[in-house]
Amino acid sequence: METPQPFELEFDDQKLFGNAYGTGCNTIVLHGAGQSSLERFSRMRDRLNASGLPSVCFDFIGHGRTGGDIRSTSLCSRTEQAAAVIRRTCTEPLTLIAASMGAYTAVKLTELFSVENLILLVPAVYTPLAYHLPFGPQFSKAIRAPGSWRESDAFTILERFQGNLLVVAAENDSVIPDGVITGIHGAAKNSRTNQVYTIPGSGHRSLFPRDRDLFDTIDMIVDMQKNTGR
Repeated sequence: METPQPFELEFDDQKLFGNAYGTGCNTIVLHGAGQSSLERFSRMRDRLNASGLPSVCFDFIGHGRTGGDIRSTSLCSRTEQAAAVIRRTCTEPLTLIAASMGAYTAVKLTELFSVENLILLVPAVYTPLAYHLPFGPQFSKAIRAPGSWRESDAFTILERFQGNLLVVAAENDSVIPDGVITGIHGAAKNSRTNQVYTIPGSGHRSLFPRDRDLFDTIDMIVDMQKNTGR
């Protein structure tokens, strides 16, 4: 089985570590917050690569091999980190596959790059008031204000998105309010396609409780790529 090749990229005073299948991929996978890292998507990426869709993935600062102090970064910094990796390793138009906090980063990236396919897994969205706050108490306070997600600029950004959108939701998500999913779906009214796929019996941290759920999601991503001629 082909294995992705590691790379490192200077970013500010740190190095971002990631890996890529080949060179010039047009697909990048963005992990979420907490204990997440690029390793969480190994199976998905292996199967996508076997289906002819090579991808790039990296560890944000504070995660995985990149390490470092996550409190020195922010949502804004995550957008900048991802943009730096894209400019170094990817070709446009892009396919973005992103989970949880990474999904918000992916939405922000649609303002910077040509994005053909946007796949959001249990997506989180955030109030603009939190965008530049370092991860820590101030950030947590801002995002935990009741209904703060309703103010998110993600919805306005998605109104301008004209590519293909797939939202993969968990049936029993204790982290993401149902309104986030319906808000994303409703906002993306100008997208070429706009689909919500809810996985039965799944949770925020256990999105693919059965292999079949993962394989079905991958099949949908492959079909999206084929339908855009890429």
